[in-house]
Amino acid sequence: MTSAGEKQYYVLALIKKLFEHLPPTMTVGILYDIACQLERSCLKYQLLEQGVLSCIVFSISVFHAYGHQWPCQLIYHPHKCEGFGLSDGEGCERLWSALKMLIPPLQVSGYHQRLFVLNAQVRHLDGKNLDTFGEWLSRRWTHCQTKKSSAEHALRQLSVDEANIRPEWRAQVEHQTKPLSRRSKTNNDEQISKILTLERTLSNLDDSVRALEMQLCAGNTLNIVDFNLRLADERTYRSKAALGIRQLTDLQQLRRSIFLQIRLDAQAVKARLRERLRQRKFEIERFKRSYRQTVNGM
Repeated sequence: MTSAGEKQYYVLALIKKLFEHLPPTMTVGILYDIACQLERSCLKYQLLEQGVLSCIVFSISVFHAYGHQWPCQLIYHPHKCEGFGLSDGEGCERLWSALKMLIPPLQVSGYHQRLFVLNAQVRHLDGKNLDTFGEWLSRRWTHCQTKKSSAEHALRQLSVDEANIRPEWRAQVEHQTKPLSRRSKTNNDEQISKILTLERTLSNLDDSVRALEMQLCAGNTLNIVDFNLRLADERTYRSKAALGIRQLTDLQQLRRSIFLQIRLDAQAVKARLRERLRQRKFEIERFKRSYRQTVNGM
């Protein structure tokens, strides 16, 4: 590494080298500080072969995940991704913490001496960790069982079946990760075009109803068309209400309305602010809950 910062080509090189030694059907979970950007780059620029990319599940290291926006956390937080469990992805940070004492002397050392010292220190750490591996594994197992029991107890108190919770969670993720409305100079044109399209649909449905009445079709067919007509009428009314139109108005004249444009822009800003506040509430609530558990456990 020759410069600071997250360079994606480093992790791409490691991934390609890793898959040279793995079965082609093996699923690999990768915890990376900017896994969201890495996956997007791989999909956009085909940086990895499709066979390799289909075997990878990306997630963000725990201590970096909270620095990402809430929609990103919903998808890439390891505690919200299946298969990662309580993994935190901070193994490299622990290794660097164990090696940081060597930074001052190695700054004035030669290239080969630096490699020798690092190799010797890593071997020493491997042997040291191997001696305490059983204790570490027991501690992690106990921690996992405690977390599992606490989660199961919370679910039992809710008196809600897990089969009902999972669809609700997927619906929440879909809703909170959809693109937010933006200010645009063409907002009024788009909204008015939608209304005009719905009005044309209403007109076509009126023609269909009259044609079916004349042909004396089956009774349920007319009911279905009436239902579609009422549904389209309701959608038109809601679209007009969103624009503040209460009476019949020449919609074509509103296409260049400055007032309507400002109103739509303000509505978009209001929606974005409300969504940001909601996301912030979800983030803070997790810390509050963790703090309460810590205080109660003392």
